[in-house]
Amino acid sequence: MFPTIMPDQAEQQGGSGDTPIPWTYVFDWETRQLLTDADGRYLRTKTYRDYLDQVIQKVLRTKRFAYGIYSEQYGVDYLADIGKMRASVSLAVVKQQIIEAVEALAEIEQADVTDIRFADERVMITLQVEGKRGETELEVSIWSR
Repeated sequence: MFPTIMPDQAEQQGGSGDTPIPWTYVFDWETRQLLTDADGRYLRTKTYRDYLDQVIQKVLRTKRFAYGIYSEQYGVDYLADIGKMRASVSLAVVKQQIIEAVEALAEIEQADVTDIRFADERVMITLQVEGKRGETELEVSIWSR
């Protein structure tokens, strides 16, 4: 019922038998659907970078306090500002909320928003993240205006 990973498979995935790489299901944020392979099985992340990307995208698209299964630290508050005029949206406040939300994740040690800007009808961020097993840089569209 549960998948087993042999030691040689763990090495191929970039981890050892003692510290397996965490995984999650791959979500297509444009269509808002889980991705499947040719057999209809849900795809899982294969690398640590993909895992961080999926987890961070999820937390940045989840409104805080909206779901009872998450702690009060999970999610962001800026989603309430969608649709407001640019003058009433403070990018400095949004930046701080992003850093706090991402650093609240157990897997993340440090996060820094290196760039935040309005791009057409979207707000784009560039995020430098240091996780427990590596670091990565992501560019994310956090909301469409």
